[in-house]
Amino acid sequence: MGSEKPKNSTLRLLTFSFLRKNPINEFSVTSLASKFSARSFGSSRTFRSTSSTSRPWSRVSRRIWKDSTLENSYQCIKTAWPVPIIEALFLPEFKIDFTKKHDFEVINVISRGAFGKVYRVMNKESQEYFALKVLSKSKVLRDNYVSQVKDEVKIQSMCGHHPFIISSPQYWQNRRKLFIVSEYVEGGDLFDLSEKYGALPEELVKIYVAELGSALDFLHNAGVIYRDLKAENILLDSDGHVVLIDFGLSKWLKYGHRTNTLCGTLQYMAPEIFSLNGYGHAVDWWALGTLTVYLLTTKFVSSGNSKTPGELPTHCEELSKAGFDLVKRLLTADPMRRLRSILTLQTVPFFLGFDLSKVKMRKIKPKLILEKHFPDGPKNGVKMKESNVIFFDFENMSPLIV
Repeated sequence: MGSEKPKNSTLRLLTFSFLRKNPINEFSVTSLASKFSARSFGSSRTFRSTSSTSRPWSRVSRRIWKDSTLENSYQCIKTAWPVPIIEALFLPEFKIDFTKKHDFEVINVISRGAFGKVYRVMNKESQEYFALKVLSKSKVLRDNYVSQVKDEVKIQSMCGHHPFIISSPQYWQNRRKLFIVSEYVEGGDLFDLSEKYGALPEELVKIYVAELGSALDFLHNAGVIYRDLKAENILLDSDGHVVLIDFGLSKWLKYGHRTNTLCGTLQYMAPEIFSLNGYGHAVDWWALGTLTVYLLTTKFVSSGNSKTPGELPTHCEELSKAGFDLVKRLLTADPMRRLRSILTLQTVPFFLGFDLSKVKMRKIKPKLILEKHFPDGPKNGVKMKESNVIFFDFENMSPLIV
């Protein structure tokens, strides 16, 4: 019991710090602190509920109450019963549940990182395996990461039905932790595959590019910019199909609109990200071009902030004329002239005679193509094994955020 007081003090300080940086409506740290009782932090403030259609107070009309909660996202966190600020900040995305974690049996730890741990778990009722990401609220508040975490689960839950995007069927919170359940992908990641097999054949890369292009096009049409496409963020299922993970840098952005945040992984960042004019969804297609070159040659093109962005590495004999044409279209410095849609992608010579509809329906198994080109397995003699990393935002190779 003696360790509880320091933890509660830390949570309070981090909550105050977060509210200073992110004022919520008419909240102020001074007025909020004046209402805290020295005896109880959890019962300090009462919020109204959007789940009830009844009028919460006699002087507030039902119509005004409904309109205010619909127009202001921060009003949606209000509840009609006492809820601590540390829980209210993550509402309504993360529902409060103190018992749901007992529905899962922990098998092993998959990875550790800045915000917490990722576990391989089994649902006790269905006997299915999942990846459970557990985040510390104090660390999320410390890094001002609340909106990113909420966007991450919303995007995954709304777009996870796509065949090449990770799904997140459940997420909730308790007093100190956030819990995000995702499907468990057992085939390793694309970076690990490239490290073991070296340069991959065009027949295989063609499928990977088509599957990733399909996922990116879907996200963009849904109003999402991904911003962190790289080999480490692409897992492979049992048949070798790609699964896009880690939406920590993703953002809701209407198609044709721009944003200005400088973020991503340096080797994959498009040149317009470093400009002061903003950038749009085309940055994801630049990253796809960088990834294509890496898979075909195991080398990276010059980064977007260099004097010659997108310049191919020397001695790229692995690239055919059609492959060279594809990466040049994807790595065009001008985003308006860059290849940036699945419809354009299927018209380039690299995909001549290739049926992209079979890719979307997962009729072509990349694992069989890999075994055809490498009948003896990886070059170093090590067989592919299950992935030890599900969410790479935890790893040392963290994205650049300024």
